Amino acid sequence: MKGIIFRGLEELVVQAYDISVWEKLLEKHAPEDRVYVSAKNYPDEELFALAQEVALVVDKPLSDILRTFGEFLFAYLTQKHSEILLQFKDFSSLIMGIDTVIHAEVAKLYHEPNLPQIRCEKINENNILMFYRSNRKLCFCAEGLINGAAAFYQMNVNIDHQKCMHEGEQECTLLLTFKEK
Repeated sequence: MKGIIFRGLEELVVQAYDISVWEKLLEKHAPEDRVYVSAKNYPDEELFALAQEVALVVDKPLSDILRTFGEFLFAYLTQKHSEILLQFKDFSSLIMGIDTVIHAEVAKLYHEPNLPQIRCEKINENNILMFYRSNRKLCFCAEGLINGAAAFYQMNVNIDHQKCMHEGEQECTLLLTFKEK
């Protein structure tokens, strides 16, 4: 997992709680004196352990924590790489361009980014069917990223998670229904 993702989680935890909570998480789930550098790779297990610990601390399901993190992460990544969003005119074009544009740009910026596979089919002007596949199974984080994008474009979005890798499926299927606020 790229360090920029860990940095996003750090910022969320520090904003929501404080730096001491983040430091306690690191003490428990990361090598001593760990500092995350955006472009470097770190073990996926560290992110999963940190997120799981946050879920325990706030007494919420991990899926909810990952959704919240994904939504925060969209805004965080937008601050770091705002130029990528200039390529999209609206929410729909961003969603349709995740794999062909966003992931292509991420691959230019970060060596070996290990991105999920995402395919999208536009059903009509207010519905997109998304297919998500990743060994990491971070589909709930993807839902949060979608919510973050919807907020950015001032859209209401409903996500119907029809099939899920956490339930033994080969890929997740998400039906996005959206309209202007």
